[in-house]
Amino acid sequence: MRTFLLPVDFSDHSVSTYKYAINIAGTSERTRLYFHHTFNDQLLNTDPVMDNSFDDSSMLNMELIDEFRKQSLSNMKKLISTVKQYLDVMNLSNFVIESSVEGGNPNWEIIDLCNEINADLIIMGTRGEGKKDIFQGSVAKKIMNKASIPVIAVPFGDFEKSTKINVMYACNSNKNNDYMKIQSLFKLLINIQLHVYVVHFHFEGKKDKHEFLIEELKELFYESVYLNSVSFSTIDTSDKETSMDNFIKHNDINTISFIAHKSNIFKHMFSAELTKHDFFRLDLPMIALHD
Repeated sequence: MRTFLLPVDFSDHSVSTYKYAINIAGTSERTRLYFHHTFNDQLLNTDPVMDNSFDDSSMLNMELIDEFRKQSLSNMKKLISTVKQYLDVMNLSNFVIESSVEGGNPNWEIIDLCNEINADLIIMGTRGEGKKDIFQGSVAKKIMNKASIPVIAVPFGDFEKSTKINVMYACNSNKNNDYMKIQSLFKLLINIQLHVYVVHFHFEGKKDKHEFLIEELKELFYESVYLNSVSFSTIDTSDKETSMDNFIKHNDINTISFIAHKSNIFKHMFSAELTKHDFFRLDLPMIALHD
């Protein structure tokens, strides 16, 4: 049985996340959906110089934290009830639903829980409560950087309805590593019709060099069962946004994938001239793989 860990904040975005998870899990194997919420349990700053204010403030803070916990448990109960109703309507019986609520730092709580429950995949939203983009210097980016398992970040939308996933995979110019990661995509999304478009955008004018690297990678797939489900491209361009947009539109891309390096999540993605902002603006699900 596979285990998907779904960190949630109870915003509308959480609905998109769990529906996406159910869609890619499929119906052929048993899957555990583990929902987790981390609430803030940090005491508010107090001024110990004030006579009895420290004890009074501490008591108030503890009451607030307890209220956060109770509200989080209530919200989780409602979410789990909604998920089970959705599964009943969809007539899906191959899912096991579990959940937890803990106080603390979400970055560390999620990573610790991932190891504790032996999760195979983390699926989380790219936006949090109030539609704040949590990729921008917060939870999702840090999780993608710290996790040792694949992380899928899902934008708000109807991506859960996809019957076929066309992935634009960012070639890392290391044929053996890319070969293993592309194979891992097929295993990860085994219950979905999948086509992987391997692409390398380059801006230095070294087209021959990059085409040679792509050809070497392509050769590794000649005897692979995935040969007919993988395409290869190199694109020499001076207009990265237009080139990416055209590539995505032409190939009906609905997912982006890349290798998240520990030192810098986007350090080796495509080229140093492409940044995370170039990919966030695409507003597509993103699959972060790891070395």
